[in-house]
Amino acid sequence: MDKVGRNDPCPCGSGKKYKHCCLGKEPPPRISSVMDELRAAIAGKTFHSLDEANAFARAFMESKNRVPQLDFLGLSSDQMHRLLEFPFVNTDEIVGIDGNLPPSAFLGIPIVKNSVIFLAKLAEREPMKATAKGNLPLSFVRELFSCMELPERRYHPFPIRTEEEVTFLHALRGILTLCGWIKKRSGRFSLTDSGRKILQGGFDGIGFRHLLEVFTLKFNWGFMDRYPPFSIVQKSFLFGLYLLHRRANREIEDQALADQFLRAFPQVLEEARRYEAPYREPRDLISGCFSLRFLERFCEYFGFLTIRREAIPNRFVERKFVQTTDFFRQYWQSRVQ
Repeated sequence: MDKVGRNDPCPCGSGKKYKHCCLGKEPPPRISSVMDELRAAIAGKTFHSLDEANAFARAFMESKNRVPQLDFLGLSSDQMHRLLEFPFVNTDEIVGIDGNLPPSAFLGIPIVKNSVIFLAKLAEREPMKATAKGNLPLSFVRELFSCMELPERRYHPFPIRTEEEVTFLHALRGILTLCGWIKKRSGRFSLTDSGRKILQGGFDGIGFRHLLEVFTLKFNWGFMDRYPPFSIVQKSFLFGLYLLHRRANREIEDQALADQFLRAFPQVLEEARRYEAPYREPRDLISGCFSLRFLERFCEYFGFLTIRREAIPNRFVERKFVQTTDFFRQYWQSRVQ
């Protein structure tokens, strides 16, 4: 019988490719169980050729990969594989986008508002000379900092000295560059033709989707924090949005969503154990990363959810309660019941 291909969905049901999951490792219980079921299905059958046996094995494995999984909230391993490996390509029947929303639907989105402010302020000063390090000039950074919706404004007690001190602004400059809306040539920043069109015509469904795809597929979320890589947090963003559809229509604590994320991707706990994190267990480390990167710096920033924060006495952390917005429910369509 054929072996599992390197690029096939891993038989453990993680949804990842086999080469990125269990290849070269001891078979986990789920793989052993599936292989036992395959052996039982083959027992007593007569095959007239190796090709016939291989065809039976492939059909059996494909049928197993289509079975809904409780840990995936009813998605199958095949559906999870597509969410992870082919986002926006072969996933519309699982989590789709309504591309017909009017431009007014995007006006209140924090990242949209910040992007428009950035483009408008740059248009007033272009071509704007970069610093010796290639960053935005300090006067421009301070001007943007004073009028943008930036988390740093809540806890930045000192005058801004460099662009890099303002993580969200520093990241936004990179995101707008990846979008092809701003450029730096000969040490000077300016708008591109595409950026000018966005500024003049406003954001619509096409512009927002382009921003969304750049943020999820090209921009590295780990750039904005000090957590270990934990790339699955970003790679699983479509599953995370499906999770919000299923669990966050009413207010829910972020930890409950992180727990479901860990049920779907328990392998990340092994990754967490490789990093030294004083006073933090692997589960807490992953939960914190998921809450910050996915819930706050992606979903809240893109207007997909609201977060109610409660201070915890004598601690530096907060309790967070999240709920999807009307915009989220209009823009994202979950097509799996």
